[in-house]
Amino acid sequence: MKNEVIHAGYPGDNTRAMLRRMRKDVLSHDPTCVAILCGTNDAVNPRALVPKGEFTENLNAMISAIRETDADLLLISPLPVVSREVIERYGFDLPPETDLNPKIREYAGVVQQLANSFGVPWLNLFHLFSEIGMAGAGTSSLIRNEANSGTKDGAHPTEDGYRFIAALVYLALRDNRCDCSRLVCFGDSITCGYPYPGMGTLEGGSYPALLNKLLNTGYESEK
Repeated sequence: MKNEVIHAGYPGDNTRAMLRRMRKDVLSHDPTCVAILCGTNDAVNPRALVPKGEFTENLNAMISAIRETDADLLLISPLPVVSREVIERYGFDLPPETDLNPKIREYAGVVQQLANSFGVPWLNLFHLFSEIGMAGAGTSSLIRNEANSGTKDGAHPTEDGYRFIAALVYLALRDNRCDCSRLVCFGDSITCGYPYPGMGTLEGGSYPALLNKLLNTGYESEK
């Protein structure tokens, strides 16, 4: 295998939890590259909320630790959500018509600011899912919802959504000439691949599993 992908996504994690497990689940693998996707739980999961200031500090600490190594780094913003379904699913004490996406956009902005500050590439999934992924309550949405999955979710990608993420991450890594010989995909349930079979592994349809296939079927030949 030309490139090794290490799956380090865990459901429900905010940046506080990710920072606690970073040494064990990321740095111990001596990665050549790390892709960090975070922010949804910090911003809009009432069981895992982290204030924007602390979110900034936590992500800054993760970036700093990786930058102390020779590893490349790709930062990935949180995705938009279907607000009404997230509010109902998590029992948020908010009116059902509340739009949660402005809050997520703020956290995506932090990702961009830190990427610019550290001079590392970033992938704006919030924008791409909003503009291309039809992230809403319809059947064509790349975010799971009652119409396209029979389940009120509102936060996690559909199977096509995970394929979309894998392709975008692949292109970002390729275009930024990242060394993916030992790549750690670090994040929450979206990295994990919830709720599909094989989540948390390199089997099935999680974005790390799909990225593993892409990286080992032509990425090296394009360098």
